[in-house]
Amino acid sequence: MVSYVGIQSTHFPNEIISEIQPLVPLEIKIERVKSVGVSNTPQIIYSTSKGRCSTFLSKAKFLNCLLCFLQIKQRNIGKIKSYNFQHSGINIKTENCKYLIVYTELQAFLERYNRAALEKLEVELTAISAVVRNSMKGTVAEVNNTGCSCADMIYRRTICKHQIATQLHLQSNGWGSLTEYLQHNNVGKKWEDKLLAMAKVAKSDLGI
Repeated sequence: MVSYVGIQSTHFPNEIISEIQPLVPLEIKIERVKSVGVSNTPQIIYSTSKGRCSTFLSKAKFLNCLLCFLQIKQRNIGKIKSYNFQHSGINIKTENCKYLIVYTELQAFLERYNRAALEKLEVELTAISAVVRNSMKGTVAEVNNTGCSCADMIYRRTICKHQIATQLHLQSNGWGSLTEYLQHNNVGKKWEDKLLAMAKVAKSDLGI
């Protein structure tokens, strides 16, 4: 039998945090994620350029991270009812399903979550995708339903900072996910009209 510690839904706030804030004000490499004490407070143990450290996360903050992860994965989860720290990862129980996030995947996600906040990524939604600009590094990435154009997503096949920034931007504007935003009737209609207009211009250029 696997032993675990868990957090029940009574600890969760009524509203989910939508603004992205860094977990730690430095670039981090996470070694471990665990819970501490009778209150099961989430804790991350990590290394930085200044040495090895640990930080406690609020339950609301940790919940927001888990929710962001699942929404990027396009899981039809409803509300998160509880989550448990098991030996292999975080076992999440939602209104619609159960989901396990293994620790290596969660650690990579939290590192990129922190990086997205530190680099203050700018998100612009379009009719077919999200454009994410990094003014600090002078780069631009495109996020759509299949992933992101950045190297992190293409070569490492992991959730990247651009997807995280996009999801939190969508969340702050009332959208559950990028898929939901793109499938919305009004957005779809605008894009359809744009395609028709482009087709008319192309036909005009060809003399049709």
